Parts: sequence; structure tokens; C-alpha cells
Amino acid sequence: MKKFGLFSSALLAGLLLAGCDSSCCQDVVLTKSIKVAGNQTPIPVITGIPAKSACGIVLDGSGTKSSDPDGTIVSYQWTLDGIDVNAGDNVSATLPCDGKNHKICLTVTDDKGASQTTCQTIYVIQDQPQPQPQPQPQDKCDTLDPKITFEKADAMQYKFSCETSTYKGNQINAAIAAGCEWSAHKIFKDGTAYDHGTTGPVKWINVDPATFKALDLTLTVNTGECKKTITEHYIIPEDLPY
Repeated sequence: MKKFGLFSSALLAGLLLAGCDSSCCQDVVLTKSIKVAGNQTPIPVITGIPAKSACGIVLDGSGTKSSDPDGTIVSYQWTLDGIDVNAGDNVSATLPCDGKNHKICLTVTDDKGASQTTCQTIYVIQDQPQPQPQPQPQDKCDTLDPKITFEKADAMQYKFSCETSTYKGNQINAAIAAGCEWSAHKIFKDGTAYDHGTTGPVKWINVDPATFKALDLTLTVNTGECKKTITEHYIIPEDLPY
């Protein structure tokens, strides 16, 4: 143990115990004092400062438990890593997020000019960088986008096409379009229905406005690697012009 000049062992033990609270006593040490003959040195006490602090937390320390055995304390001076930060009995400080130890010190001076300093070490727990989510490889089949387009061929005939469908960002080629599968479900005004299908880039539908009510047209596009199906619902004459 270091020797502190003229302190007796009993007085030194008392000062060491007085200079900390129960949560951090091992981190508090008396560092220096100024004595005045015939006067007892004041005893600085730091409370409210933890031994460890999370990154970005404002620390609120207090020196109000400091005392002077034969007089009164007239001034408090706080330093952080050797730099003055506050001159009152309380201190607030935000430490850098650096994962390092920092030292906060309190110097108290009594009415006869004697002073004493105590310090406490605080370890700042540095924020750990959060792992960034890795981009998931895109399913190549997500790039297959079947599309149905149509045009009116004559008074009652419509030409539906799959040729504007896209795969991997490009319009499908003629070979893929030739394999387009179509299924038509035609609904009539009298409640009857008729189903028929075909394969190829184009599906022809005959529509008689006097009897036709609606159409469900299903398209399946198969690239060899990927296959997707969509169904479009058309209400006649709202969706198909006459």
C-alpha cells in the first residue's frame, strides 16, 4: 500500500472508506491533498458514478456526502481526465463512446484552505456495430412476370397476347411465347359457362355482346427454369371495348 505522508493508518483507512460508495470502492483512490497546520483536511466523497457506463449515458455524480471534520467545505471542483468540467457539488458528464477508461475527480476545499482530491475510474462500454443484414440472393423465378395484353380485331373478336411478358428484365423470346398456355372461362348472361384452352403466343376470344357477360382468362408462362400463372377477370362491356 502507498504511504500518504503524515496520515496515521486509522485516519487513512477512514479516508479511503469515506471516498467512495459501496458499488465502486475498489475504483476510488485518494490522490492528493493540501494540508493546513492545526486543521483537519476535508474528506471528498463521490457518489452516483458507476464503475462502468453504457455508451452515450449522461453520468450524474454528487459530492454532497463530502465532509470537513472541523469546519465547512467552501468549494467543489470536478475534473474529467484532468480537464475542469464543473465547480459545484454535483456534476454531469457524457463520456465518449470509445471503450476506454476515464477518470473523474473531485477536489473539495474547506474554509481554512485545506483541500483533498479523490478520483474514480469509469469504463465506457463501447457500442458494438450491429451486423448488417446480408442481401438474400434473388429467386430467379421472381423475375418472371407474365402479362396479358389484348386488342380488338373486329366487332366480336379479341386477340390476347403473352408476348409482353418479361423474364430477367427482358421480354420473353419467341420460343417461350410459343409455349404460353391459355385457359378461358367464358360466362354468359343466361348463367351458363364455357371453358376452352390453347397453347401459343396468342389467344383468340369471340365475344357476342348480346349474350356474353364476363371472361376469366388464365395464362401460364414457362421458361424451362421457371413457371408462373396469372388470371385476369374481364367484365363485358366494362373492360372489353365494343
